Amino acid sequence: MPSSSSKHYDSSSSASDSDFSSDSTTATGYRHSMDSVQLPIASVEVLRCMRCARSVEATSTDDITAMGMVRIAHNLYYCERCAKMVGYK
Repeated sequence: MPSSSSKHYDSSSSASDSDFSSDSTTATGYRHSMDSVQLPIASVEVLRCMRCARSVEATSTDDITAMGMVRIAHNLYYCERCAKMVGYK
């Protein structure tokens, strides 16, 4: 009986070894191709009010006050209506 359990252990370890080796070769291939990729100039962000859940889509280059949102902290926003209610504006 111990030989069958050792067989099972051997087959699972050999499968995981082959998985690791294939992952490392593909990761190297991706790294090489990503060196030439340029990052976008602007990204789209969804600004959501913490209080009423009103959401606005804006690019990273847009002015959030022009979109009707007030920034409270990093990634935390109130819409102008809720900001007035809680005393931020």
